[in-house]
Amino acid sequence: MKKTEIISIIRQHLETQLFDYVEELNSTNEEIGKETKSSAGDKFETSREMMNQEVSRIEERIAYLKRQLNSLNQISTNTVEAITNGSLVLTNHGLFFFGIAFGKLSIEDNPLLGLSLNSPLGQLMKDKKTGEELTFMNRNYKIKSIQ
Repeated sequence: MKKTEIISIIRQHLETQLFDYVEELNSTNEEIGKETKSSAGDKFETSREMMNQEVSRIEERIAYLKRQLNSLNQISTNTVEAITNGSLVLTNHGLFFFGIAFGKLSIEDNPLLGLSLNSPLGQLMKDKKTGEELTFMNRNYKIKSIQ
């Protein structure tokens, strides 16, 4: 697959997650609005605080996903010789996308792992070229291609 297709799949994955979190935020805010104060005031305050903490957690996740999408939109689709931010790298241990850490995706039944160049493996692979090899956690990696 081409790098542009991979980026499109990653974008769709992130946008789906973002949509789900926005829906969850709306639902949680609705629940907060329906919450009525009962005679057990402490129970009400505790419940309300828990919901507010949940809203904060969801808002943080939404902000993180927006930053991820923004970073993805800034990645160049030009082919490069050495591994840099935005490189799609095929190794003997699978396909890696360096630039944003999104975990593992399955693309056409093949795993794709999204890592930051600041990750331990990213630091080792940074500036490597096709054909070069490296060892990470007692595992030998051979770089087959870079897009």
